[in-house]
Amino acid sequence: MEPVDLFYSYAHEDEKLRDELDGHLALLRRKGVIRPWHDRGIVPGQKWDEAIDTQLTHADLILLLVSMDFLNSDYIWGKELATAVARAERGDASVVPVLLRAVDIEGAPFAHLQGLPTDLRPVTSWPNRDEAWTDVAKGIRRTVENIQQRWASAPPASPAPSAPRSSDFGTATATATATAPDADFKLLGARLGARTKKGVSTADKSPDPLVRRMMAGFTNELSVAARMRGVEDIGSDEAEDTALALIDMPDQKRVLWVDDRPEGNRHEVAALAKLQIETVAAHSTEEALARLDADEEGFDLVISDWSRPEALEGMPSAGLKLLRALAAQPRRLPVIFYHGEFDDTRRTARRDTLLRAGAFGEAVRPGELLALVRTALQSA
Repeated sequence: MEPVDLFYSYAHEDEKLRDELDGHLALLRRKGVIRPWHDRGIVPGQKWDEAIDTQLTHADLILLLVSMDFLNSDYIWGKELATAVARAERGDASVVPVLLRAVDIEGAPFAHLQGLPTDLRPVTSWPNRDEAWTDVAKGIRRTVENIQQRWASAPPASPAPSAPRSSDFGTATATATATAPDADFKLLGARLGARTKKGVSTADKSPDPLVRRMMAGFTNELSVAARMRGVEDIGSDEAEDTALALIDMPDQKRVLWVDDRPEGNRHEVAALAKLQIETVAAHSTEEALARLDADEEGFDLVISDWSRPEALEGMPSAGLKLLRALAAQPRRLPVIFYHGEFDDTRRTARRDTLLRAGAFGEAVRPGELLALVRTALQSA
């Protein structure tokens, strides 16, 4: 299906934050799901106001990157915001506010629109910025899916001239003048299968600069995690291979991580967040089971520590207690144990116990853990 054209409305004071969001949406672009555009795609010689107007008028999805500078911009307020809100009211574009920095938006013309991150917690207020962007990217992914579902379910329409489209990210914008009403040209390809992706090749999977930046961040977090544990690093080549395998999985993955001391895994969690893998923390077996029962989105994998201060109910460890409880769940999730038993003899005994009990595997080093995560998610 044709990728969704995405327009960034933002203040230039927030360019660094927009760039961070670009990086976290790079996976959607890599999969041919979105085609983003912002005003840095304007090339010398183009009329900047006409280029912006063309993209804003025909975008499927408009992101409002909200901050005090955004609200104080006369151009944004008078042009971009007015057009975006009008298109949202007509129903011919989806408009999503993304709260970058704390600011009072009560009374703003977009205040009635569902925004991101969850609970409108400003991105810059999250302890881990990557987790904030993962939350934002997940919401944008859902919006994109809703847009494509509308295209797929729309009735056929008569062919119409093509409207200007976004070119590949960061390059010049097409300036064709023949246009069709938004409601018509957006439906043509989805209805008739006749539209062609521009600037996106499903065959070309070589990482672009934004994806390479994500991979570098992933590799760096694994290196820090290894240093924190006092173990050897897996090396950049193996880390990049693991990162690419996780990046190219078809769906966004979610991990339930059970550990009474989650701060000890913060760099491993950050590495996963670099690749848009969401991690939800639970501190005990009871909390983990409650999460599984209440969570509507579901999880793809459980990571557990070996021991926790809780009632063992006759089991050798809290981790095995959790494993036994998970075996009774309707859906059997793979369970990986991440523990600190480095003695070869004792570790081998623990591994044998875990595998006999049904665990997917165990790890004591960050590289081992991510290799297991990769295998488990690929087999899920």
